[in-house]
Formats: sequence, C-alpha cells, structure tokens
Amino acid sequence: MTAQVQSAYAALRPADVVLSPDDLGGARATRHSFSRSLVRRAVAGGWDITLGRADLDEHGCGVVVFDVSAEGHRWSFVAFSQTIDESDREDRVVASSWDVTAALVDGAVDDDDVARLRPEVIRQEQGRADERTLIWTRANRSGRFFEYVVDRLADGAQPEPGVFGLSPYLLRSTAFYSNGKFGLADFERFEHGHPFAVPYRAHMLSAWLLRELGYELAERCAAARSETAVRLDGDWRRYFGLGNATGLGMVPYVVNHPEVLDAWIRLRELPLADVVARTVDRTGPDVPRVRTLLERAARYLAEQGDTEPTPYTSGAKLAAGLRPIQDLLTEYATYGTMGGAIEAQPWQHLHEAAAAAGSEVRGVVASVLTELADDLDDVVEASLTCQERRDIDPKMRCGELRGLIDADYDWLREFDFTDPTQTERFWYSSANNEEPRRAYAGVDPGERVQHAVDVARAVHALSLDLAGAEAATSVGEFLLGHPWHRGAVARVQSVRDLEYAELHANLLAGDFLPLHVQRLQLAVYGMDNYNPQSTDWLRVTLFSGAPRVADLVDGTADDDWSFTPQPSEADERTYA
Repeated sequence: MTAQVQSAYAALRPADVVLSPDDLGGARATRHSFSRSLVRRAVAGGWDITLGRADLDEHGCGVVVFDVSAEGHRWSFVAFSQTIDESDREDRVVASSWDVTAALVDGAVDDDDVARLRPEVIRQEQGRADERTLIWTRANRSGRFFEYVVDRLADGAQPEPGVFGLSPYLLRSTAFYSNGKFGLADFERFEHGHPFAVPYRAHMLSAWLLRELGYELAERCAAARSETAVRLDGDWRRYFGLGNATGLGMVPYVVNHPEVLDAWIRLRELPLADVVARTVDRTGPDVPRVRTLLERAARYLAEQGDTEPTPYTSGAKLAAGLRPIQDLLTEYATYGTMGGAIEAQPWQHLHEAAAAAGSEVRGVVASVLTELADDLDDVVEASLTCQERRDIDPKMRCGELRGLIDADYDWLREFDFTDPTQTERFWYSSANNEEPRRAYAGVDPGERVQHAVDVARAVHALSLDLAGAEAATSVGEFLLGHPWHRGAVARVQSVRDLEYAELHANLLAGDFLPLHVQRLQLAVYGMDNYNPQSTDWLRVTLFSGAPRVADLVDGTADDDWSFTPQPSEADERTYA
C-alpha cells in the first residue's frame, strides 16, 4: 500500500456519517462507478466493437449481433428484437415477453449459434443457458420516447430539447442475469487480469451494448418510414441512456453482503478522502477543471426544473444550492482565499461547505471532486473483489464480543426496539411477483417466511443477552444456551475489520426509506437521473452521455461525460 493510499485511508469519513440514510440519499455516480470504469477499460485496451449483423424489418424486429474484440478475447452480444403490446411492457420479474432479449456470449457466433440461442434467450426465466453464455438481459422500448424519436428522425429532424423529463432513454432494461443462474457461465473462470475479472464488468458491457441497440433500432425504424430520415446527430447521438426501474430487491442484497457494501463504499470514499486532503496551486489545471464541472452540473440540474422528485430536491433547487460553492471557488481562483481567508486546501473547504448545505449538494460536489482522483483508478478497481465468509469463533470471550458490538454497533442506540414503530414492517418475497416486498407486522401474511434483513434488531437482542453473560464465558458456551443468536454472532465477528459493512438503519422501522439505499447502489453502478415513483422504487438511466461504440474506432471515446446536459437548440435542426 502506497503512502498516498495509507494517507487516504486515515482520512476516510466516519461510518456513522457515510452509512447514515441521509448521506446515502445524496449519492451520485463518480468516475469510479462501474459504467465509467468499463468505458475507460475499453478505451485503454483498444477494444473493437462492431455491428456484425442487423437483420431487421421496418418495425425493428429481427436479430442484431455486436462483435466485441478485446485484449485477446472475443464476445458476441446477440439480441432478438420484436414488438409487443404496450400492456405487456412491464418491469416485473414475472413478465413473459419483452421487446428485446439478448445474450452476451463467449466467442464468435454463426447462424447455427443464433438459431440455438433464440428459443432459450427469448424465454429468459423459462429458458436454459449453455456454458458459453455469460449474461442474459432483456428490455422494452420506452412507451413515452421511442416512437417520438423515430417520428422526429423520419421527418428529417432531431428531437426537441426539454421533451424527455428526468430519465431520457429509448430502451428500458429490466434484468441482467449471470454467474450460474439458468445455467449461465460461472464467473470464477475469469482469472486476475481478465477484463471480466472486475465485478460487474460483463454486466456493464451488456448494458452499454443494449443502450447502443436502442439507438440502432430507432434509426433503422426511422429509415424504413422515410427516405429523408436522418440519424441522431450532434449531442443527441450520446444523450440517451439505458433506462432502468429499480425496486426493493436491491436493498436485501447489500444487507446480505456486507463485504460488498464495504467495498462499494470504499470505491467512493477513498478517492474523495485523497482529493479533499490535497494542497492546491490555484494557477494549476485542477481549479479550472473543477469550475467547469461545477458549471456543467449546475446546468444539468437546472434543466430538470422545479419538479420535486420526492423525497429528493428539485434540480432547480440543487443548482441554486451549488451557487455558493461556485462563488467560493471563483474567489479562490482569483485571490487564493475562501471566505476572505487564505486557503491551502480548497477541496476540503468546498466539500465541507457542500456538506453544510445538505447531503444532495454534498453528493454533487463529491462527484465533481472525485474526477481529480484519476491516479487511483487501478487501486479502486483492485479493491472490488472481496471474500465473503460467516464463520463463528467459538473461543472468543463474551466480553470481547460485547466490546465489538459497543465499538461497531454504537449506532443501535438510535433505535428503541420497545417502540412498536421500530418493528412495524417486515420484508418477504411475493409468491405472485417473485420480488421482495414490505408488509406490516401482525397484519399482513408472510412473517413466517420473512427475509433476515433485521440486522439492527438481531444485534440489539444479542447485546441484551450478552449483558447477562460472564465476560470470560466463551462464545461457544454462550451459544449453547442461546442458539438463536448464532446468525448475529457470525455477523458481528465476520465484519469486525470492515469500516463500512453495515447500513446504519433499521429496515423494520415504519419510517425507513428504501430509496436512499437504492440510490447508493445505483450510483455505484453509474446510474443517474434519479426519478422516484414511490417510497420503494425509482426510474434512472445508465450511460447517459457516454460514448457510442463507434467512438472507440474513431478515437473520440472519452471519459468526460458526467452530468450530461440536454442538447442545445443548435441540435434541434432539420435536415434536407
């Protein structure tokens, strides 16, 4: 570990701040989110992605194959496109048909391979994959935007700015399956150094190509309708992301995988800690870089208008919240001062000022500042692979176990579990929809098969019984008399060396808001344009503003696409 990384670890924000629901609810994508990492790897590795096959009719129905050559590897993204009734387009796991189904396959594919893949891939949950297939995914055309964009292009015009709301996309993904499910290839085959050895890299490639497919389908459909149709041009050719609607299912995942949560939080916090601790030359390139990014972020947010994406703040209000931060940086660039005083660490000052303005303002500023941490890209990527174990150390003494709980779970003092509102809800999986749900304890059925997401309550109950045990008593002996605490003991012992393993939240409380946890996870993936639809799910986009696959070939693929604003009026022009 280098001195730089050691220093950053020492300056990490404390867990009681980072893992609070309020802070999680301000999360934004950063340069180390999985989508950004994929594109950087593709550019650095000289990946070549081409459209190998596009057998589509006038409705965009047929087969599309993207060929990917990357660092001595070859993959094929095979997509089957059809049109379905609007009433059949849904995000639920139990959906039975989709506009697009696709597979990421190891190696090249021929006609026989495509014919063999089709009947399995289009059935998704009811299908069976082979050992060459890495990812299955599916998506639907946007009911709001796909036909609109096709009509505009068919008329020889680009789309109109301001039409697309908070979540601009042409296709909306509904699932990415991998790693053994339905017989898909096991990711353990990917050794260190393999492009897919990094978690979620194969998923991100599939998502990037699914987004590219959306562009291809819209432009093909437009060309079939009119001889004067045009392709998306200017800023429009990068503007749309891949849509996604995310529900409760993501929350139990991070509860059940504390090592993964710790790695994901460090992905965000380590680069931030390094940057805010830096001393800065106000005449150097970093100051104008941050000013430009803050200006872009403010424009991006202002364009979202006054719509309140409850429980979050409107884009207009967030843009206004950035103005004092921008003023501080302007003062620093001009005079070397902030608030009238000489400032040697302006990034720390900006971050603290943003945090004082609220978690969402802080999230924007943290995302901007992390852009300066390009020298930590490899360090962050290497830290994502983690080992997950739930072993019990029966020789540990009860006094030591109590000490671990006192040190690592002091946040439990926030909750009074004698208050019925703190155990008002439970989580379960719906037999009808095959998705996680929340229900009311003592009222709704399903408590007997509820998910074990009650870490706060379980550890609290363990601490109460440990209070009556002798300090010198072994944990093994304690569990002989209290076997129901086995899971909580394994949890506490297994994560004791992890700073960010536990959400500082009670998922059973009536006022627990799942959106904050979902937003953190989505930000790690690289999603943005958060548009909540209820307390339990929200719409987002992935890869909005990202390079197109053709940009890899012509050398215009870049890593500067955070906070992508709407295309300007200059791109709303009509072509002859």
